[in-house]
Order: sequence, then C-alpha cells, then structure tokens
Amino acid sequence: MPALHTSISGPFRHENLDVFLFRGPQSLPERRFLPLHEALEQHKVIVHETGNVGQLEVENHSDLDLFIQAGDVVKGGRQDRTLGVDLVVSARGGRVPVPAFCVESRRWHKRRNESDAVFTKSDTVLSHKALRLSAKLKRDQADVWQSVASFQKTMSEALNTNLHSEVSPSSYQLSMEHEVLQKRRQAYREALEPALGQWPDAIGFAFAINGKPNTADFYGSGDLFRRLWSRQLDAAITEALMEASTGGSPNHPVLTAESIEQWLESAAPEQDPKVLEVCPGVWLHTSEKQQSVLFDTVLSESAPPILHRNIITID
Repeated sequence: MPALHTSISGPFRHENLDVFLFRGPQSLPERRFLPLHEALEQHKVIVHETGNVGQLEVENHSDLDLFIQAGDVVKGGRQDRTLGVDLVVSARGGRVPVPAFCVESRRWHKRRNESDAVFTKSDTVLSHKALRLSAKLKRDQADVWQSVASFQKTMSEALNTNLHSEVSPSSYQLSMEHEVLQKRRQAYREALEPALGQWPDAIGFAFAINGKPNTADFYGSGDLFRRLWSRQLDAAITEALMEASTGGSPNHPVLTAESIEQWLESAAPEQDPKVLEVCPGVWLHTSEKQQSVLFDTVLSESAPPILHRNIITID
C-alpha cells in the first residue's frame, strides 16, 4: 500500500469512541478543492433535481474544483439524496451528472418551504458503515432504504426516543436533525474536535468503536481534510452513539497506534483492484477483502496521486 502517512497520533477517547490522526506529507499539496457543503452554503454550486432517483446534476460556479465525497447528503428536491461516489467537478464546467441514492423513501413532492427543483446544504453525511457500504459498495437503492430504516430503528432505541420526523418519517436527514441526537453528540464533539488543532500536518483519521477499528480516511490535501473534519467526526460520533447500545463499555481495551497500523496493513489494496472511471480525470479503485473494503479515489487511472482513501471494516 502506498505510504500515505508517516505517523499516527492518538488515541483521543470519549466514551466508546477512539480517534486517531494520520500525519504526513500531502500527495496533492498544490491542489485546492471546495467541499460540497461549503459550496452550497456560499451559493457557488447548484445541485439540480432531475426527476431520476438515481441521478442528480451538479453545476459548479466557483473558481475552484468541487469535491463531492461519497456519503454527502443534500436536502430538499423531491427526496433527500446521498451522493454515491467521490467526484471532482471542474470549476465553471457546466452541469455534470452525479450518481445518487434516495435516503427518504416515501416522498416524491415538495416538502414544506423547500424547493423541489434544487437542493440545499446539509450538515449530514452517511453515519453508519452498513449504510455507507450499501451506497458505496453494493450500490443498491433497496439496500440503502433498508439500511436507513435499520439505522432509524436502532438509533431510536439507543437514545430512547423516536427519531422519525412527523414531516417525513422515512427521512434520514430529518432523523439526523433531531434535537435529542444533536444534544447527545455535543459532549463527544467537545472532547474530540479540538484534537485536530494540535497537529497541523494531519491528513486523515481513523476511528474505533467499542475497541474495534471501524473506518479510516486519508486525503491528498491536508486543507481538504481540515475542511471536512467536523462532518467526518460527527459521522463517527453518531455511529458510536448507536453502537453504545450493543454491549460496548467505556472500559473496553484501548487500541494503540500500532494496532491501527496493523489494521491498515491488513486492508492493503489488491494488486488488481476493480477500476471505475467515475468522471473525466477521476477513477475509483476498489479492493474488497473478507474483513474490509478499501476505496481509492485517484486522479490517474493506474497510479497515485490518491485524492481520498477510505477503508471500512466489514462485520
């Protein structure tokens, strides 16, 4: 596996969640990317409803290349959607088709005062590995719906409250906005979010729940990682809250940097990964093993630089 980091700092712990930071040189130090949530907030991008559940169109009006990360959620339209793959949308490049999955199964109309033609920013990303794998690996809409329903049920039980919104009970986005969930995440945020400030050379992170490695993300741009950090951490926190109901304990054994390194080595990419061109100039390399799956978003068909590496354990 290409060496994407030189050291691992951590663990940084709160309750059943352990976080590690990857530190090292950037593989794309000269490239600047605008994350989707920032672009939407600044009104520099338009995400268009197409009437096709499995496809949206993105129009980048900024002067920077737009980075869309698989699992980003957009709010509104005829149904809330999640974007299916990592993409780079060129600056001022016109309308670009983007694969998507619905994360709100029972709506196909305007909701409240939202537009049904375009989407707005969401602070939500897919926050449970079963749901992320449904969209990113299986690419199966029925499985995504099933995973959303399972998430809502399990998280409602974990928090002892009903996360289904009266406005749209099947909406993953509205469940994530529930005030009880927001309040429960705050203690984790306060404990863990400042960790990034100690390490200006951080280029990614991994997290473990109940003493078991869960997910790792590396980025070719440290600036991009820092701009995504809060959202990525929130996803880890949400999953930790859900998994706290399944027998985890704050007294679980603490993982070390060495154990995380061993886990990364076990997930090393295959020599012949599955290769998919997701858009002009961007390829996805997927290596699936018995206990993990590794996704490399690369800017060259056959070799690094790697823009984003994502590793997810498979139970």
